[in-house]
Amino acid sequence: MGTLSLVVCLAAPAAFAAPKEQAKGETPEAAVKRLFPKLPATAVKKTDIDGFYEVVADGNILYVNVKTGHVFVGDIFTREGKNLTAEARTRLTAERYKLITEADKEKAVKVGNGKHVVIEITDPDCPFCRKMHEYWGNRPDVTRYVFFLPLAMHKDAEKKARYILAADNKEQALWEVYSGELDNNREKLNKPYDDKGLLNAHKAVVAKLGIQSTPAFWVDGTFVNGANIPLIEKVIGKCNLRPGTTPGEPKVCDEGQGK
Repeated sequence: MGTLSLVVCLAAPAAFAAPKEQAKGETPEAAVKRLFPKLPATAVKKTDIDGFYEVVADGNILYVNVKTGHVFVGDIFTREGKNLTAEARTRLTAERYKLITEADKEKAVKVGNGKHVVIEITDPDCPFCRKMHEYWGNRPDVTRYVFFLPLAMHKDAEKKARYILAADNKEQALWEVYSGELDNNREKLNKPYDDKGLLNAHKAVVAKLGIQSTPAFWVDGTFVNGANIPLIEKVIGKCNLRPGTTPGEPKVCDEGQGK
């Protein structure tokens, strides 16, 4: 349910009860349920604005005054310009990491076997996704679980994702695509590839996570939106490759690196 659908739900005559004085001992959750019995609220949190509570409903955020029944839908900013609603959305997205199951991970393209776990949402033709693919290639300390979200603006992205997911060696095909070897290669791109339903499974996982743009990551459980390398390295530190690493030799991070 999108924000517009929630507004329609709230505006429907049968969707709300007549406001009345909050009963003594009534919890905010109970008050929201009483005022808006059809609102699929899953969390209610007090805000710094007197009388208003942050309400999460179907992944959307709105604000309810439990005393008056007023509802505010939109972003709230502090006088310093901090977007409190955007922070709340980031918090909710971060928590969706817990929705990833072992069965989901089995459908991902797994790359590496490092100690840090990265859940990655990517598009084969997204330039920032390719930049991050190159970055992760120099991080032997991570294990990546890669899920594809081909964006409509990239006409070949879905074909490239299917090419990878249909390959016997998916990791090798991933490197082939992200290095640009399939760019404008109509001979390969126009062939039908049987991914055995994996791309649809990836899209379902991404929808469950609420991600609509790429790249996006959960790095050891911390949500990272976009190619935010400084935040990634704040979470898991840097990896300076050990001197003397040669092509074909497994890459290793220097021991004793700090964050």
